[in-house]
Amino acid sequence: MFESFLEAELAKRIGTPVEIALSDGLVEGIITSVTGNLLTILQTVGYGYGATTTPLTISLSAINFVTFSPVV
Repeated sequence: MFESFLEAELAKRIGTPVEIALSDGLVEGIITSVTGNLLTILQTVGYGYGATTTPLTISLSAINFVTFSPVV
């Protein structure tokens, strides 16, 4: 039941910066899609011209908590 609520809430926030706590650490990125029980974010790694973006797909059941940042 909670996963369906989380899925619906995350789907409303596509394009929003997010911080996600997993059992093994935190990840940050921008929500790009929510499909079924999977969330995909676009992570930025590095700074300036050397920065790269990498898609990361996370199972909703692996998420401990989510923090949303305002879009700047």
